[in-house]
Amino acid sequence: MNIRPALPSEAEAAIELVRRSITQLCVEDHQNDSLTLQGWLANKSAKNMRAWIETPGSFAFVAERDSDLVGVGVYTGAGDLLLLYVAPEARFSGISSALLKHMEDSARALRLPSLQVSASRAARRFFLERGYLVQAQDDDIFESELGPEDSNEMAKAL
Repeated sequence: MNIRPALPSEAEAAIELVRRSITQLCVEDHQNDSLTLQGWLANKSAKNMRAWIETPGSFAFVAERDSDLVGVGVYTGAGDLLLLYVAPEARFSGISSALLKHMEDSARALRLPSLQVSASRAARRFFLERGYLVQAQDDDIFESELGPEDSNEMAKAL
């Protein structure tokens, strides 16, 4: 497996991988509800992927195996982990872990203090097992019965 910066010419293939991953691997989150899925996929376009790849202060990486794209990850210079998706056929093969480690190492090299992610239910355990901690959702203006343990907001000090 090889992890490297994503190229603008790969935007379409990369976003297709992201869309397939969300559709097939995140069923726990969207429950195959078409409106929920439509909302989640709304900004997952080739145009946006190209912007994530090309915009200064955005760091996009791909993982490839045998010349096939098998993972996509993007984080910002503010430490926001925007995307971390693996091709459905490559699930549980260590690609997500390797891609996350690569992005964390890259963020450390930039001297970022932490990475933050809004994790899906499907990815929550993955992040917990890699040292991410659940963050309280202080910006919720509505009272909620959900405690911090139910929050999808997570962070890891680098």
